[in-house]
Amino acid sequence: MNVILNPIQSNTKEGDISLPASVNLTGLEGYLWKIVNNAGAPNFALPTAITDPAYYVGASGDIAGNTVAAEAPGMDENCRIAFSGTCNPGDMLTLNPNAFGQLYKPASGAGAVLYDWIAEEAGAGGTTTVPQFLLVRRIATRPATI
Repeated sequence: MNVILNPIQSNTKEGDISLPASVNLTGLEGYLWKIVNNAGAPNFALPTAITDPAYYVGASGDIAGNTVAAEAPGMDENCRIAFSGTCNPGDMLTLNPNAFGQLYKPASGAGAVLYDWIAEEAGAGGTTTVPQFLLVRRIATRPATI
């Protein structure tokens, strides 16, 4: 935001943000995080449901209480996010219910999901314990039942 042209936009900035971690985010760089309320103060945490708005890509994780950094990529840029499973370019992806903070391509019968990301390369071999950092792009949220 241009605060000179739009002065009501004070105390804003572009790019990454730093907040305290509400949980241990050590080693979870490249995972999706969400902002949570901690006694009125914003903190970062992992998503806990596939419906969570987890749009921040962790950049520097640390233990709970310490300051961590993340950024929310726009729909006009791609990024790498932890991914488990397989997919093809163009596949729509959602939060993995078996490894929160990671993406996956849900199989038929997965039920209600929210697609928020699209693969820009093939995903192969990432697991929940050793994910692949897949090139993806954020898309407008699309609810689906599969």
